[in-house]
Amino acid sequence: MPPRALRIAVVGAGHLGRWHAQQLAGLEGVELAAICDPDPARQDVADLHAAPLVASHTDLDGFDLDGVVIAAPTSLHFELARYFLERRTPCLVEKPMATSSDEARSLCDLAEARDTMLQVGHIERFNPALRVVAQRLDRPQFLEAVRVAPYPFRATDVGVVLDLMIHDLEIIMSLVKDELREVRAWARPVFSDTEDLAAAWLEFEGGTCAQLKAVRTALRSERRLRIYEADNYVEVDFLERTATIIHRDRHLHDDSINPADMGPEDLGGLSPLDFVQNKLVSVEKPPIDPNANPLRDELASFAESIRSGRPPRVDGRDGLRAMLAAEAVRRAAGLI
Repeated sequence: MPPRALRIAVVGAGHLGRWHAQQLAGLEGVELAAICDPDPARQDVADLHAAPLVASHTDLDGFDLDGVVIAAPTSLHFELARYFLERRTPCLVEKPMATSSDEARSLCDLAEARDTMLQVGHIERFNPALRVVAQRLDRPQFLEAVRVAPYPFRATDVGVVLDLMIHDLEIIMSLVKDELREVRAWARPVFSDTEDLAAAWLEFEGGTCAQLKAVRTALRSERRLRIYEADNYVEVDFLERTATIIHRDRHLHDDSINPADMGPEDLGGLSPLDFVQNKLVSVEKPPIDPNANPLRDELASFAESIRSGRPPRVDGRDGLRAMLAAEAVRRAAGLI
């Protein structure tokens, strides 16, 4: 006999909440138990999935929930997550998990005290291109992250550091295990009361450095991560969900080829680019699962952690570390 379907509610039925509800409603072994939003116009979301709509999170007390997805505005994350964690209801909280590291730390402490799962919605960790290359990395030496998008006209209650850059901060903090040593940053508003442009330079105790740029006033979207190691260069395109891994050729290790001692006459008639591609490196395009759906996979992982009791891929402490890095960037940019 199959196990009972997990009853999971979505709190907040705006732009992100609608997608969460859609994916949860289609997950095997999961029942979309309710939609919670104070706006009666969200009835359309509830009707689409044949789920009840309630106005307040307190109205969910009698729903016998196995978990809750919090997709409300960031300013409400702390109070909502605290309410459910106090009742030992597993939570998936959209990023950023709170408005400050103090709030994030408090949620982590509460989840641990109540022995209740807390997952943070850093969806890029479920991007199939990143998942493929992450397991192939040895020790990143330099990372470059670019994340730009058109102005969203939503979620501008937080600046671009907490809106966009925090995706890449969380990824970088997961790949570089050392502590941050120094942060330099710059940020400016364009259309918002908060910053719309931001750039940051991070240095870690082990010597790794990272450069990040986040813009939400562009005419097109771009989301890329470049990772440089001693013998590898890795590029991830989060939008296209593709990855490229470039390896140094073995001849560079046995000294049979030394590019520093070569001139154009030594290239055998090849152009510099062709010589590099044919003699100095090998290019790999690892296969990416075309059926992967990061949001579906994130929610499926949440459900599996509820069932199994295993820690989520991105837990509260991961979210806290990203929050601490984001605050360091905002502080260096003079925003706090």
